[in-house]
Amino acid sequence: MSLTIAKALKEKNKKLSQLNKLWKRLDANNSIPEGNVREFDPKELIEQLRQETEAYIALKTQIHNACGPVRDKIFRLSELKSFIHRLKSIDTNHGLTRTRYDASLVKYEAYLSAGSMENLMEQIESEIEKIQEELDHFNYTNYLK
Repeated sequence: MSLTIAKALKEKNKKLSQLNKLWKRLDANNSIPEGNVREFDPKELIEQLRQETEAYIALKTQIHNACGPVRDKIFRLSELKSFIHRLKSIDTNHGLTRTRYDASLVKYEAYLSAGSMENLMEQIESEIEKIQEELDHFNYTNYLK
């Protein structure tokens, strides 16, 4: 069965969701009050987790190998998203502001204003959108090997 990378990525997310569900079951059924009945057998859950984890690893490996031609774009996309996330946390406070501690006034001077920060983020977000479109096209037109 040949899968497009896009479908394989969806399948990977389903497998991850299933793994998380199994982990929650194991957590809820491993240690219970004495005399209570377990809904699921922890031994069976561990076996299922091992099998599902192996399948998940195999699928992730196939996806990783199939994405070789665009791996640089994948890394770039990830780092640009992190860059945006960090930019959003930068203080752009400018002008007189009361301190939280003693209500005294402090005059702040921001190198990057809120406006310039917004412009920078818009430029990077535009690049992110372009890369995402390229990756989406690649994922829908290429198959796992």
